[in-house]
Amino acid sequence: MRRLPALPLLACLLLAACGRPPAPSGDDAVVPQADPAQAVLAASQRFAALRSFHAELEVLGTPQPVRSAMDFVAPDRFRVQTAAGAQTIIGDTMFLQADGAIRQVPTPPGLLEQWRTPLPADVAPAALQAEDLGSQTLDGVQTRRYRLRGAGPGERLEYWVDGQGLPRQIVRSGSSNGKVFQLRLRYSRFNDPSLRIELP
Repeated sequence: MRRLPALPLLACLLLAACGRPPAPSGDDAVVPQADPAQAVLAASQRFAALRSFHAELEVLGTPQPVRSAMDFVAPDRFRVQTAAGAQTIIGDTMFLQADGAIRQVPTPPGLLEQWRTPLPADVAPAALQAEDLGSQTLDGVQTRRYRLRGAGPGERLEYWVDGQGLPRQIVRSGSSNGKVFQLRLRYSRFNDPSLRIELP
């Protein structure tokens, strides 16, 4: 089976160191899908097509818990808020703000793309081992919860998908270098036209 993606853990740690209408709210009841793997894959594909969104990331299991937030505006603008402050990434350039100055730092290609595509675009439903865990309310929004099993022992990825077929939360649990971790992403403000990311 194809290994689950790493999600934006590397991007988060790196950054900590250094016109559409809004989508409906997703409050509608979520109808179960006949194929859980297809439901998760479709949610990932819909998410990748969004013009903008807000995300909050929390990583547990590291020496210090990592928390950050991010805004995205298509096609390639990101604003990441970490303990070190707000950083803006446009295309392949990070505008690093520190000590009252702004430096332009190149970023590796595709470093932040996993914020937008939690699953590989070409993964087939047959390659996913998914199960439907039933309905669950998340921050007042009705969702359907799905679990995907990873290639490694104890590795799993869970999706909370709302009534519009978009992921509201993604949690990845696993181990790295013998240490257990949990990474949680929460998404909101889908296609919010008020989200703007300007040059610093």
